[in-house]
Amino acid sequence: MKLADVVFCGTEQDINYSSQEFHIKKEKFKRIFTGAEDNIFHPLSIRKSDGQFIVSFHGTFIPVQGVEYIVKAAKLLESQNIKFLIIGRGQEKNKALDLANQIAVKNVEFLDFMPKEQLILETAKADVCLGIFGDTPRTQRSIPLKVYECTAMKKPIITADTPAIRELFNERDMMLVKAADPQSLADGILKLKNNPDLLAKLASNGYNKFIKFATPQVLGGELKKIIMELIR
Repeated sequence: MKLADVVFCGTEQDINYSSQEFHIKKEKFKRIFTGAEDNIFHPLSIRKSDGQFIVSFHGTFIPVQGVEYIVKAAKLLESQNIKFLIIGRGQEKNKALDLANQIAVKNVEFLDFMPKEQLILETAKADVCLGIFGDTPRTQRSIPLKVYECTAMKKPIITADTPAIRELFNERDMMLVKAADPQSLADGILKLKNNPDLLAKLASNGYNKFIKFATPQVLGGELKKIIMELIR
C-alpha cells in the first residue's frame, strides 16, 4: 500500500482502518464498492413446492460471518415452519456443525460449496438471504460480497447493522439487526415472514440501490475516472 499510487477499499471504514493501522495518508485511498456480477446474479423466479419459509446463507465460515449466531437463531425459530440453508465450507464450518448437533437444531440444512451456477438456483428459492453477524472488528468495516450478490437477485436481506453497511444501505433497503445477537436475528426473520409487503419492499429497494450504485458498469465507470485522473 505504501508503494502504490492509489489503494482501493470497499468501504470508508476499511479506508479509515488501513490508513490508521499502516500509517498511510488517507488521500491515497479510494472507495470502490465491491458489487457483484450481474450477468450471473440477477432476479430469477423459481417456484417452491414445500411451502416452507426459506432463509439462505452462503459463505466461507470465517469469524466475520458469525454463522454460529445463525444456527442459534434457527433454534429459536424451530416452531415457525422456517427452514435455514447454510451453504459453503471453510474455517469454522466444523464449529458450526458441532454447535448444531449440540443444541439439536432441526430446521437447518448444511450444504457444501457449490459453483455459482448452482448457487443462484438455491438462492432463488430463498424467501430471505442473510449477510454477516460476527462479533469482530471486520464485521463493522465490511459490506460482504453476498449482500451485493443477493441484492442483485432482488432478494430481501437481513444483516448486521454496522457503519459499513450504512455507507450504501439503510433500513429501507434491508432488515438491519444487532450483530452477534441470535434473538435480534430471529426477530428480524419472523418480522419479514409475517409481513409480505415489507418483504417485497426491501427486496425492491435493495435491488434498486444495487442497480444505481453497484453494478459492474457503474463501478467500472468509477474506476476508469479514478485511473484517468491519476495518469493526467
